[in-house]
Amino acid sequence: MGFSAASLAALGLAACDDEESTPQTSGDASSSGADFGGAELVVATWGWAENGLKTLAADFESTYNCTIVVDPTSGNSDRLNKLVAEKQDPTADVAFLTKSFAITGEGEDLFEKIDASKVTSLDELYDFAKDENGYGPVYSVCRYGIMYNKTALDEKGVDYPTSYKDLFDDRYAGMVALPDMTSTAGPYLLVTLAEELGGSQEDVSPAMSLLQEKKDNINLWYTTSSDVVTAFSTGEDSIAVFMDINMPSLSESGLDMVWVNASEGSFAAPASVNVVKGCANPDLAQLFVEYMISKDTQDQIASVMNEAPVNKNATMDDSLKTYLAYGDDAMANLKEFDDSYINEHKSEWIDEFQRTVNV
Repeated sequence: MGFSAASLAALGLAACDDEESTPQTSGDASSSGADFGGAELVVATWGWAENGLKTLAADFESTYNCTIVVDPTSGNSDRLNKLVAEKQDPTADVAFLTKSFAITGEGEDLFEKIDASKVTSLDELYDFAKDENGYGPVYSVCRYGIMYNKTALDEKGVDYPTSYKDLFDDRYAGMVALPDMTSTAGPYLLVTLAEELGGSQEDVSPAMSLLQEKKDNINLWYTTSSDVVTAFSTGEDSIAVFMDINMPSLSESGLDMVWVNASEGSFAAPASVNVVKGCANPDLAQLFVEYMISKDTQDQIASVMNEAPVNKNATMDDSLKTYLAYGDDAMANLKEFDDSYINEHKSEWIDEFQRTVNV
């Protein structure tokens, strides 16, 4: 069965215009249900997340008499660059970023530290979700692992992959989509392969050599989720290292998708929520951080956003546990990385990758 790229992309990808915030006009932000006089809280996030975020935030809007305005600046790097460009006069009050990009933002002095008198659910989070420097916590976690279209692989008569290293084998040539080095998962894959091949994060040369040797086997080095969705929809690719949150939309489109926890481990891709320094609505923004990590909201994260909750008390429907991490064991088994080290060396890895691999 064939599917158009447009029909699949529409399942999980959207974009809208951004809108400037207006200052809060009234209310004591430290008290529950304070009236913020119709203030507009601008939240910078992924375009595909806009509808889910608006659904999730409906109770927040009614509780605090405010409106959530979504700035859907697409990728992490674009969103971070916009925050840097607007540092002296930010339009966003709250910024969602994956953890590695949030750490870069901390170094750029883009965020306010969390006010524990307003953000009171921090102790309910898994340890990895708490920022050691006191900035915004992780509010959800996704996993990068292997997913493949079983029907497509059966038609080609090839075995199912079980490891990241497998994906470079000649039997999968021309079938695989992998994250570009500029993306969140690109460096994670590089470090993981290096460790598998006898190297480390300090010595990624074994992995880079593998990428260089087998570069022609990889059909797509992707920078956005929509690229992978399109490749699966057209049959151009049948295997990808991709985020678990994309499993439902791909499966619901009719593709015979299978998720694999790679033998080297699935990558944790935590998403953080931060208060933008110098924003128009700092108190309301702090309350929004609390709202995002509170149990009531975390109970809905999986069903509304297709992301795994990080509040230890959160619940999740059993049907969602087939592809989302849930519970102490699942969280403990996620492969974490030294994002500070990766950020320090990412530019040199990108340079070599672009000169020798993705050319």
